[in-house]
Amino acid sequence: MLMLAALLLNLVGFANYAAVLPDLRATTGLTEVQAGLAGGAFFLAYAIGSPVFAGLTDTRDARRLYLLGTGLGVTGGLLFPWVDDGFGALLTARILTGLGMAGTYMPGLRLLIETLPPAGQQKAAGDYVSGLTLGLSTSFAVSGSLQWLFGWPAAFLGAAVAAAIAGMLVGNAMPSPPRSTARPGGLFGRLRQAARGPGRGLVLVAAFGNSWEGMAFRTWLVALLGFSVSLPGNEAYGALNFALVTAIIGPVAMPISALVARRAEAGRRHRVIACAASSAVVVGVVLAAAMASPLPVVLMLSIVYACAIFSDAGALTPAMLVRVAPAERGAALALVSAAGNLAAFASTIAFGLVLHLAGGAASADAWRIAILTTAAGSAVTAVAMFRLDRRAAA
Repeated sequence: MLMLAALLLNLVGFANYAAVLPDLRATTGLTEVQAGLAGGAFFLAYAIGSPVFAGLTDTRDARRLYLLGTGLGVTGGLLFPWVDDGFGALLTARILTGLGMAGTYMPGLRLLIETLPPAGQQKAAGDYVSGLTLGLSTSFAVSGSLQWLFGWPAAFLGAAVAAAIAGMLVGNAMPSPPRSTARPGGLFGRLRQAARGPGRGLVLVAAFGNSWEGMAFRTWLVALLGFSVSLPGNEAYGALNFALVTAIIGPVAMPISALVARRAEAGRRHRVIACAASSAVVVGVVLAAAMASPLPVVLMLSIVYACAIFSDAGALTPAMLVRVAPAERGAALALVSAAGNLAAFASTIAFGLVLHLAGGAASADAWRIAILTTAAGSAVTAVAMFRLDRRAAA
């Protein structure tokens, strides 16, 4: 429970940018492309930092790495807009926050599983990864509340404070894991070794597809609902705080993700993941077609879509862990995290770019095309998992 609480605290800085994006853009004048770049900078830093931090847990103290990550998160939360409110500071702050998440998410998972007996490690890993959806909603809820009470800059300060509290919790309460038995060799050599083996490449492709869709949609969701409320007939919903409204996604999506992870662990792992990913594609297509519908319809479909996207997230990391030896866990976690966050970096920017090129944030057709672009991610995940399922059946 302590590591899950620390995860939720660190995740306050994950989506605070997305939660306040409409007001931030109105205040600073960011274009769609700049907004996408700032959102993508977080995921690029996360993608670069993940293999380094997670891979180092095979040979370094995961608790110390975790504390370094929380320090980076605190710095990123304070830099923008409290030290500097320019676009350059925003990019730098999101990079620092992304590196902070890289230093806490996978090292935190490693800290967790190393304190448990082998029989409980898969379940704990699934629950921890499933907690990401709850953490995203926590981030939206906390950031939206701070924005409502004190203005959007408070969302960044709140993320810094939350990261500091997480660091104190883990530093004071979690023991250092036992000394690693990893084989000697450089980090990138161990990453290459961890990538080899039956089915590991397809699991990484599946993780890429899941994150391509999930992170882009979650980053742009509040802005999407802001567009919907601007359409004729939706004026009555203009006072809604969508960062708070969409916080319901986490409490709904987390048990669904945990249930899918349990079902995947029980048998036909790859088919279960593939079916969950396929459901996200279907709902994404329906949402794209309904973009001009009344706001309650768009909101309901958006919540269902987000839950479908994240339904298989808790099963993907265990699907990789069961393929590697204990000494390769850090490198395996690094690869999964890097694949997911490279996808998030690319898709978040691609969403903003597609939105801009297709007519801008005031065009329903532009939003449709952007949503379909992201839905392709779960299609990739489904194809990869169905291939693994066929191999296992053969």
